[in-house]
Amino acid sequence: MKLQITRLRVEQMRRFRSPLELGGFEPGLNIVAAPNEAGKSTLVRAIRAAFFERHRSTAVEDLRPWGEGSGAAPLVELDFLIDGQSHRLVKSFLGKKRCTLAVGTRSFDGTDAEDHLAQLFGFSFAGKGASKPENWGIPGLLWVEQGRGQELDVSHARDHLHDALRDPAGDSAAALAASGGDALLDSLRAQRDEILTSTGKPRAAYAEAIAQVAELEAALGAIDAQVATYRQQVDQLADMRLQHRADEIARPWEVLREELLATQRRNDALQASQEQLRSDRARLQQLHETRDLLAKELAGLGQQQAEVQAREHACEETARQLQDSNTAVDHARQFAAEAQRRVDSARDAWRVASQEAQRRNLQQLLQQAQADAARSTESIARADEAQARLAALQATAAAAPKIRAADVEQLHKLERAERDADLRRQAVATRLQFVLPEGQALELQARSETHDLRGQGERLIDAPATLHMPGGGRLVITPGGDDLVTLARAHGDARDALRAALRAHGVTDIAEARSRLGISVDLDAQIKLAQQALGIVAPRGLDTLRAELVQAQSRIATAQAALERLPAQAAEPAVSIEEAEAAQQAVAVAEQAAQKKLAEAQRRQSAAQEASASAQRELASAQAALADPGRQQRHAQASKQWLAAGAEAEALTARIEQTSADVQAARPDIVLQDIDRLQRSIEQLTRSHQLRRDQLLVLENTLQLAGAQGLEEQREAVAGQLAQAQRRQAELQRRADALALLCRKLEEKRQATLTRLQAPLQARMQHYLPLLMPGATLHMDAGLAPATLTRLGASGAVESGQLQELSFGAREQLRLISRFAYADLLQEAGRPTLLILDDALVHSDAPRLAQMKRALFDAAQRHQVLLFTCHPEHWRDMGVELRSLNQGSPG
Repeated sequence: MKLQITRLRVEQMRRFRSPLELGGFEPGLNIVAAPNEAGKSTLVRAIRAAFFERHRSTAVEDLRPWGEGSGAAPLVELDFLIDGQSHRLVKSFLGKKRCTLAVGTRSFDGTDAEDHLAQLFGFSFAGKGASKPENWGIPGLLWVEQGRGQELDVSHARDHLHDALRDPAGDSAAALAASGGDALLDSLRAQRDEILTSTGKPRAAYAEAIAQVAELEAALGAIDAQVATYRQQVDQLADMRLQHRADEIARPWEVLREELLATQRRNDALQASQEQLRSDRARLQQLHETRDLLAKELAGLGQQQAEVQAREHACEETARQLQDSNTAVDHARQFAAEAQRRVDSARDAWRVASQEAQRRNLQQLLQQAQADAARSTESIARADEAQARLAALQATAAAAPKIRAADVEQLHKLERAERDADLRRQAVATRLQFVLPEGQALELQARSETHDLRGQGERLIDAPATLHMPGGGRLVITPGGDDLVTLARAHGDARDALRAALRAHGVTDIAEARSRLGISVDLDAQIKLAQQALGIVAPRGLDTLRAELVQAQSRIATAQAALERLPAQAAEPAVSIEEAEAAQQAVAVAEQAAQKKLAEAQRRQSAAQEASASAQRELASAQAALADPGRQQRHAQASKQWLAAGAEAEALTARIEQTSADVQAARPDIVLQDIDRLQRSIEQLTRSHQLRRDQLLVLENTLQLAGAQGLEEQREAVAGQLAQAQRRQAELQRRADALALLCRKLEEKRQATLTRLQAPLQARMQHYLPLLMPGATLHMDAGLAPATLTRLGASGAVESGQLQELSFGAREQLRLISRFAYADLLQEAGRPTLLILDDALVHSDAPRLAQMKRALFDAAQRHQVLLFTCHPEHWRDMGVELRSLNQGSPG
C-alpha cells in the first residue's frame, strides 16, 4: 500500500502562531533543512499529534503557542494519498477541539475519524492521558524522534510484523514461532525452572539435595580426618616422649652457654684494642698539626730579612709619589679659582636677563587677562539670553498635558486586542442579512438596545435578540455555542479595557493620544535644542562664566602690580635669558670639572701621604723585629721541637699499623655475630624443650578425649545418611537433564521455524546491510529485533557481538537500516508506510554517512521519507531539493 503526504499545515502551535503550510511533498525523499529552534521538531510533533492524540485530549498542553493564553487552538491539517486515493485530516486541540477526515467522497468526524486512522495505519490510542510508545504501533516503529535513532523497540509493533510474516501453510510450528512459545514448551520450561536457573545451575530442591550431599560428604570427611588425626597423634606422642627424654639427658644448652662466655671474653679484648687504636690515631693527628705550625714559624723567621729590604724600596717609591701629588694639587687649585670668577660674572648677566624676561611675561599675561575678561563678558550676555529661552520652553512643557510613548503603545495594543476579539466574535456570531421594501422597517431588540432595520443591510447577533415584525408578531433569535458567549464576553472586556485606558489618559481616541504625544515630543526636542545652545555658550554653567570673569580681572590687577615692583629697565639691552642660561651652564660645567679635578688631586695627595707614612712605619717595625736578640733562640727551639715531633709520629705510625692488622684479623664483626647466634641458640633450645613438655601434656589430654567420642560409630551413621542423599540427588539430576534436553530440542525446533518465518525480513535486512557493511550479517532475535552482528574484524577473523555493544553512531545506523527493512515488509503486506527521520545520523562520520545515504536513497524508491535536518551541507548530494521552512506559505 503506497502512502504519500502531499501537504502539511499548522497554526497556533508552539512557535507557529501564524499559519505555516508546506506542500508539494514528493512520493520519495523529502528533506526539510532549517537551523536549530526554527521549528522542525514542532512539525514532527504536529504529525504525531494528528495521528496519535485524541482531539479531546487534555494532555497536549505542549502544543500551545509559547506565551499564549487559554484561548489558543493548535491546528494541524494533513493531505495524503493512499494508493492514489486522497485523504484530508483536520484536527484542532485545546481551545477548539474537533477532528474531521475526508476519504475521497466519504467523511468521518471525531472519534470515528481517529479510529479509522488507527486501524488503517496500525496504532492505538491511550485509554487515559497522553499517547505512549506502546500505543504507536507501526508509525512508532518507522518514525524516528530527535536523538532516538539509536533506540529501537519492536515489541509494540510485533503483532503487525507477525501478520506480515505469517506462514501461508499455517502449520503449528509457525504458530508456535509467531506466538512466542506454546503451552507445552512453557510447561516444560516452568518445570525445568523449578530445579534449574536460567544459566543451568541447580535451584530449590535440586540445589538443596546437592547441598545436603556436600554437607554430609564434608561431615564424613571431617570424621575420617579426626580418625586419621587420632592415629597420627598416638604416633606423635611416642616420638615426642623419646625426644624430650634425650634432651633431659644431653642438656645441649649448657655446652652453648660455656662457648658463649669464651666468645664474650674474646670480644672484650678486641674492644680494648680498638679503643687503644682510636687513642693512638688521635695523638698522631695532634703531632702532624704541631709539626705544621712549627714549619710555618721557621719559614716566617727566615722571611724577616727579605721583608726589611722590600720595605726600604716601598718607602722610596711612596716619597716620589707624594712629591708628584703636591705639584698636581697646586695646579688644580689655580684652575679652580679662575673657573669660580667666570661663574660669578655669568650669574650677574643671568640675573639681568631674567628680570627683562619676567617683565615681558607679565606684559603678555596682562594682555591675555584683558582679552579673557572681554570674552567672558560677551559669553555671559549670550548665556543669559539662552537661559531665558530655555525657561520659557520648560514652562510651556510643564503646562501641557503629558502622555508617554509607552502609554500610546499600550492603547494600540488594547485597540488591536479589541479588534481581534471583535473579528473572532464576528467569525462565529449569527449573521442576520435583511432586504426590506422602501418604507418598511423591522425593530431588533438585543442587549437592552433597540435598532430599526430599514432598506438593505446586515447585523451580527452574539446574544439573544428579538425581531419585532410589522403588524404584530416577533422572532426570537438565540445564537448557539459556548464559544460565541465566550468570544462576545471577551470582546466586551477588550472594549471596556480600551475605553477605561482612554479615559485614564484624558483622550477620546487613539488619534488624540498620538497628537498629544507628538506635541510632547516636539516640546522635548525644542527643550533639548535650547539646552544644547546653553551648553555651547556656557558648557560649565553661568556661575562658571562669571567666576572666569572675576578671575580674569584679578589676573589683570596682579600683573600690573608685579610690573610696578620690577626695577627700572637697563639702559643697554641685555642678552636673552636663553643665552644667559647657556653661558651660565657652560661656566658651571667648567667650574664643576675644575673642582672635581682639584678634589681628585687632593685625594691622591692624601693617599700618597698616608702611603708614605705607612711604608715608613712598616720599615721601622721590620727593622726592629730583625734586631730582636730572642729571634735566634726562637729559631733553634722551634727546630728542636719539629724534629722531636717527627720521631714520635714515626713510632706511633708503626704501632697503629700493627694494632689495626691484629684487630682486622680477629674479625670483631664476626665475633659479635657469634655472640648473637649463641644467645639465640640457647633461647631456642630452652624454649623448644619447654614447649615440647607442654605439647606432651596437651596431646595426652586430647587423645583421652578422642578415645571417649566413639568416632567409628559416628562415621557409620553419617555414611548411611550420605548414601540416601546421593540417591535423591541422582534422581533430581536425571529429571533436570531430561527437562533441559526436552526444552533444548523444542527450542531448536522453534528457532528453526523462526528462521524460516523470518526469512523475508532477513532478506530485506541483507538488502540494505551490504551498502553499509559489506560482508556483514545482522541476526534477529525471537522478538524480530536486530540483536547480533557478524562481520570480518580488522585482523581478518570473523567476529560476532551484540548490537548494544557497538558505538552510538553504529547502533543508530544499523537500527535505521532495520526500519527500512520493516517498512519494505509491511508495505508488501498491504500496510501504508511512511519514514520520518528527525535530525538522524548526526553522529555518523563522513564515510559511514555516505554509505547510509545510499541505503536511504534506495529505501526512498519504495517509501515516502521526510528527513528533517539542521545540517543542509550534509545532504546536498541526495538528488532532491532541500526545502527551507521559509519556503512554506503563510497559509
